Order: sequence, then structure tokens, then C-alpha cells
Amino acid sequence: MEFSFSLLEQNVFFAAASILLLGFFFGRLANKLGLPRVPGYIFAGIIFGPNLLRLLSEKALVSFDFFPQFALGIIALIIGAGLNFQLIKRLGLGLILITLLESLGAFVVVFFLLLFFKAPLIIILPLAAISAATAPAGTIAIIREYRASGPLTETILAVVALDDAVAIVLFGLVLTLNVEHMSNFGSTALASLSTSMLEILAATVIGIVLGGLTTLLLKTTKEISDSFVIVLGMLLLGIGIASVSNVSALLTNMFLGLTLINLYAKTEELLVNLERLTPPIYCIFFVLAGTHLNFNLFITGGSLMLIWSSLFVVARIFGKITGAYLGAIMANASVTVKKYLGLTLIPQAGVAIGLSLLIGQASGYFEYRTMIINIVLISIVFSDGLIGPICTKYALFKSGEARAKD
Repeated sequence: MEFSFSLLEQNVFFAAASILLLGFFFGRLANKLGLPRVPGYIFAGIIFGPNLLRLLSEKALVSFDFFPQFALGIIALIIGAGLNFQLIKRLGLGLILITLLESLGAFVVVFFLLLFFKAPLIIILPLAAISAATAPAGTIAIIREYRASGPLTETILAVVALDDAVAIVLFGLVLTLNVEHMSNFGSTALASLSTSMLEILAATVIGIVLGGLTTLLLKTTKEISDSFVIVLGMLLLGIGIASVSNVSALLTNMFLGLTLINLYAKTEELLVNLERLTPPIYCIFFVLAGTHLNFNLFITGGSLMLIWSSLFVVARIFGKITGAYLGAIMANASVTVKKYLGLTLIPQAGVAIGLSLLIGQASGYFEYRTMIINIVLISIVFSDGLIGPICTKYALFKSGEARAKD
């Protein structure tokens, strides 16, 4: 019988197997080229997705519509669980100051530069919020590879968790704004902003309550396998409650993780087991993300798409480096943190692409969703696949905190 690609469209297991295996081979290829696996996953999605070879057609990918929410729920919980109050207290207000300035630095520079070059506000706002995020996975991998330790390394690990939280809050706020009335700056815009804050507050309360319930349930069992089931079940419950309540599932699960790490003593042990589940999830997530990249959009969009994509990349990097430097000065941080922290915050995959995929049909931004996703994907390929790892490695060695491989 002649093989037909329709098998992938008719059977979700064939499609899932193809996504995982393609991601594996392209991830390994990226490693061989000295790059992180994430760009490899994305390239697999680009090459075999609906816009090039079409092995993974749009029909075949429909079955995975739920997956970004699930993957981002896990990412958000892990981010929240990285916000240990003891660590934040030890590093002090300086850490919060650095994080706010480097996150908002990217937001502000991206916003005004794209606005200057006549990009629509409906595109600028989501991109500016997304620009605040940093990808912890790539940076942490390089830290572990070169066994880096010291003030810079400790600051990096704390900042990449906190600034993803800032990005999630900013995006949650932006996504609930009534963009059509934002130019009025009148009662309608103010009402939209008030609604946004209420939705963020609701997600926070739901996450904290679920975190408290999770802690109570975890204290009834001693088996790590049972604890793992409880956490995963509550995470899915958080996504479900958020979806029916029309609040941010990302914020809900982030505050679930934050509550858990600060109430339950064995949370770190749980996270180790949860992170063992993440490699195949991340693989599927980023291959699916790559399938959204449409080069025809850059052809039909003409020079404007290329200009806006380039500006987004440059503005985000400039905002991150400048904001981190100013924050470190104001926080009276060490010389190494002042000079090199910004260079380690360039990678952005993970939360960045996840946020762009959350723009649903009910959102006022949906008409421009494809354009926003494609700009973010181009930025990720550049930031995570090219300049990000090089800059991180350079910063760690120049600071004297990294050690050469044996």
C-alpha cells in the first residue's frame, strides 16, 4: 500500500511520534553545531510544517490545540516555584530592582521604537510584553556546562525566574485591554484597565488557593509518586478553572507554584521529578511553535515585516542590557553583575513563544496573531540560536565564574 501523509492527519499517535522524533533528530543536530536544542526543535517545525514540506499539515496539528496551554502550565508552575521568598530576601530589594528595570527596559524600548516606525498599537503591546521574558533553560544549561558559580551566576538564576513572572503579568494585563478604545484615554480605556487588574487579581487568588490545597494534600502522603500525581492533577485543575473563569492560566499556575515552594518543604524534590517530564513536552511544544512560521507572510508583508522583526530583536536586546546595567548600578551590585548580567538575558524561548500562542479567537489581537507569532519566532531563532549562547558564555568567562571543560 502506498504511504500517505493522511495517516498523520487521521491518527494523533502517528503525528505525535513524528513530532517527537523529528524534534529529537533536529535537537541533536543543533547540539552538534554548538547550539541549544530549542532552535533545532523550531527548525524541525518550520521545515516539516504546513508552510514547507507539509508532513505536519494543519489538519494533523488540530489535535494538539490543547498542548500549548498544558506545556505553559508546567512552565508557569516551575517559574513560580523558583520564587522562593528566602532567596529573594537574601538577595534583597536590589534583585527586584534589577529585574524590574531589565524587564521594563525591554518593554519600553520595544514599545517606543516600534511606535516610531509606525507599527500598529495592536501589534506593539503584545510584543512589548513578550520582550520582557527571558528563557531560563538555555542560560542555565550553559551555567551547568561550565560549572559557573559566583555573584553573577546567583543573580542570573534569580532574575530569569522573576522576569518571566513580570512578563506573564504584563502580558496578562495587555491581553485583557480593549485595544480599540486605548487611544481615547477616557472612561472606556480606564474601565478596560480596571477589568484587567481584576482578572489578574482573580488569577492570583485562584493560584494561591490551589497552592494551599495542594500543600494540604501533599502532607497526607509520603510517596513521591503520589505527590507527583497530586501536583500534576492540581496543575491541570488550575488550567481548567482559569479557562472557564476567563483568567490567565499562566498566572494561576505561577501563583500555585509560588505558594507551594513557600509552604511545602519538599517542593524542590517534587520539581526534580516534574522536570524529568519536561524534555518531551518542551520538544513537542517548540516543534509545534515552529510550524507557525510562515515565510510567505514576510514576502506578502514586504519590507514592513522585516523592519518590525529586526527592530524587535535589536530593541529587546538593547532594552535588556541597558535596563540590567542601570538596575545593577541603582542596586549597588558587584562590578561583574553590572558589566555582564545583561549579556546573559538575551535568550527568550519558552514563555515568549508560549505567550504569543495564547492569543485566542476571543482576543482583540487575534487578527494579528500570526504576525506576532512570526516576529517572535524570528527573534527566538536569532536570540536563542545565534547570539544568546555566545554572549552568555562570554559573560560567564569574562566574569571569572565559569571553568573550562576538563
